[in-house]
Amino acid sequence: MEKPKRSISKLAPPADNEPTLNVTGKGAEPDFATKPIQFKVPISKHKEMKSYAAEQGISMREMLLEGYELLKSKRG
Repeated sequence: MEKPKRSISKLAPPADNEPTLNVTGKGAEPDFATKPIQFKVPISKHKEMKSYAAEQGISMREMLLEGYELLKSKRG
């Protein structure tokens, strides 16, 4: 049986003043560009972290970034 072909929707190119993530050159990435980060933690620790972030009304991403900034300021 033949698989159906996927249709690719055509999007208009970004406006001249619209930032894109398709940047090149060292240090050229804008602050809003993101890159996934993955690491494994014990399930119990994940639940604890997720619950804590929810209690604080923030995402786990926000919690981890704030934790990084605190650790960086503490250790130098």
